[in-house]
Amino acid sequence: MRKAVILCAVFSCAAVLTACAGNGGNTNTTDDAGAMPENVLPLEIGETDAPETMLPFDPKLPIRYSPDGKSALITEDNHTDQVKRLYQVNEPKGCMEEMRWWKLQKETEQLEIWDALENQGIFEGPVSLDETGNLVNEKYYDRLLWEGLCQLWDYTEETTIRTWVDSNRTKDHMREYESREAFLSEAGFENTVPMYQYYDRYYNLRLELYMDESAEQLCGLAYCYYFNSEREKCVDRYGFTIDDVGERDWEGDTAFSLKSVYGTDGADVVEDFEETVEYTEAGKPDCYKSQGFMEHRRDEDGAPELAPVSVLDLDYVYRDDGTLYCRDYIHNPSIFGTTLCSLESYYDEKGRVVYESGYITHGQLEYFYIYGDEGEKPEYLLTVDYGGGYAIPTMERYR
Repeated sequence: MRKAVILCAVFSCAAVLTACAGNGGNTNTTDDAGAMPENVLPLEIGETDAPETMLPFDPKLPIRYSPDGKSALITEDNHTDQVKRLYQVNEPKGCMEEMRWWKLQKETEQLEIWDALENQGIFEGPVSLDETGNLVNEKYYDRLLWEGLCQLWDYTEETTIRTWVDSNRTKDHMREYESREAFLSEAGFENTVPMYQYYDRYYNLRLELYMDESAEQLCGLAYCYYFNSEREKCVDRYGFTIDDVGERDWEGDTAFSLKSVYGTDGADVVEDFEETVEYTEAGKPDCYKSQGFMEHRRDEDGAPELAPVSVLDLDYVYRDDGTLYCRDYIHNPSIFGTTLCSLESYYDEKGRVVYESGYITHGQLEYFYIYGDEGEKPEYLLTVDYGGGYAIPTMERYR
């Protein structure tokens, strides 16, 4: 009997990540009322390339730009309300357009965050404020505001389904299909129920997976959503088949491991290794940073010298109930290698890792953790490697 597992995702498609602002919405915050991610720096208008005629808002308002100048946040704050408006550059049209906004009513402690492209709410409900009228858990809500922010561009939507055939019996792994129905029919899953589906926070179907349990044959479709410069929603579809299911050990969730994804800390590679950990009031890790010194050669004369380097950075975001929402991971590629030098991990309300997105030199890796009914250990791990314009899968069962 096949199981239909429906999970609600919170991250945008890997194929779109290269067009997103910043590092996927990293939301380390400051303590001021207009708190912003640390990677969004306050700049004077004259320091950006955008002329004032491009700004659809009063340039006298408090403005903070992302380092690339493509995103701007406007904050209007008074004793009753706080309104934030997030703008993004539409380069083909030569202007900035409002993408998201939030409104915090301080007297009622109600917050609403709205996505203007999806025309949907991201969050609406009660929040907790401190004695100064600021959000107690501002880090989490800033994350909701910024994550998955995608650049408007003159994209061309794919009309066919580019499919990777994972089989040792063929030399031609690359196929194209005119429709979802044609692909599922040839794969032998026409009119069947998916064993797993994955949705983003806007209820867009991101992944559907079909499985013949007796033969351990699978096929699936990955969906990547984006908006063009006309603010029209587009989707690219990638098909894949899987003929072999491997096995791997479940070593437990590593969310709170202060090690690299390879299980080491890098202390043996640098000099004067130093670690810093900050904790939340509940005693959970809030952020971790390790650093040291490595030898490099000066540009001027090529002489070697020791220079400070970051080794590993971890940042945690929690929901109001204290459950982990996501973890941002960054390691120094010169120490650990480029694969997975950045990794974003997302967790459900039960604290289980459900989705990860990581860097690889030729594109992006996605990890989908597939659970049974209420189990704490996933039954399967589906890895999707977006390389060469295809979604190349690996399916493994946990022992």
